[in-house]
Amino acid sequence: MKKVALSLLGFALAGVVAFAQAAPAPVVGIGMWGRQMTSFGNTDNSDIWGGLGASWGNTPRIVGLNINAHTDTVGFSITPSADNGTFGLTDQNKAWINPFPGVTVEAGLNLETDTWRGTADFGSYDWLRFQGTHGDSVTFNRIGEGGMASAVEYNKDGIGAWVYLQAPTGAEAVTKDALGNGLNYGAAYVIPSIGTIKAQLIGLGVNGGNGASHLVQGAFNLSAVANLYEEVGVVVPTSAINFDYMVSDYLTYTADKAKIHGLVIATGFNSKNASSDLGLEVGAGVDYDLGDGMGLGGDVRYSNKQVSGVAQDMTGVFVGVTKGFSNGLIGIGFEYSTTVLAGQSPAAGATAAVAPSTYSLGSPAVAAQAASDATKAHWAIPIRMEEWF
Repeated sequence: MKKVALSLLGFALAGVVAFAQAAPAPVVGIGMWGRQMTSFGNTDNSDIWGGLGASWGNTPRIVGLNINAHTDTVGFSITPSADNGTFGLTDQNKAWINPFPGVTVEAGLNLETDTWRGTADFGSYDWLRFQGTHGDSVTFNRIGEGGMASAVEYNKDGIGAWVYLQAPTGAEAVTKDALGNGLNYGAAYVIPSIGTIKAQLIGLGVNGGNGASHLVQGAFNLSAVANLYEEVGVVVPTSAINFDYMVSDYLTYTADKAKIHGLVIATGFNSKNASSDLGLEVGAGVDYDLGDGMGLGGDVRYSNKQVSGVAQDMTGVFVGVTKGFSNGLIGIGFEYSTTVLAGQSPAAGATAAVAPSTYSLGSPAVAAQAASDATKAHWAIPIRMEEWF
């Protein structure tokens, strides 16, 4: 009897060991990304300022961690930061489960799912950003630009679909249509050897949207031409606001050691805006690999007064050189803008869909310097450090 019992116990233990061996071990990782911009410049052709900031504002990204773990079906990602010496959360903080092949269910703060996103980051956007210029999510918004939210996504065999619900806040939280205001849903299809077509509706309460109207957004990404990336996007509001449409086109072309960038954004403002003139933003840039980790880059930007937020057009010029290392880079550049808008708000009537992503060339400028004449020229010398692990 003892032998039988021992045999059964042995079989049971063997089964437990076999099951434990078959269960996939989670993959655990920790990473870091940071960018610091030590800059010197002027605001009105007189006093010189200097300070530490980042491309997107006065607060430097000294430490931006990413802690994550996942198996084939379950995972999480959290991004603690120490911006400006204060600990908090930034970027992507979420958990997800893959219940079926191609299906992802996720929830958290700032989902930031970039599967179908259309970006246009180049040149000065990675240094000190000129006022009146767009960058991230130009042609097509990511899923989850910010806020507490949940989403169900499908991505398999070239077919994509998603439904995203952001918890409404502020005025949207008490409206009769709070659910609809917080919805973002869409679909995408990859046409083999040609490109990707995609469309979505962004609720007025969804971060990254307009805040005054639902937006219908569509885009086409071309993949049929070797060494060329191009995406064309269009945004149309579903109700009357201060613009009728926004059309954007971003492309990059790689030729040997050079990478060429081009960007055009046209916004059809109407009589609900301060002016019904066409809003226009244009950018062109080049990155060149000098070898041995050295890189040279530059760009030229233009935005008219409808986009730039000041009483005149803006022209900006940037050139910079970087030296790359295994886990970082350092570089120095020079920027010149025909206007300065340090610390001021966008023009009256500007909306989140068309407003600049930042309003300052020379992010470290202090509030007192913001009182300078916004129509005067501005130059800056940024020293850029960047690290990733």
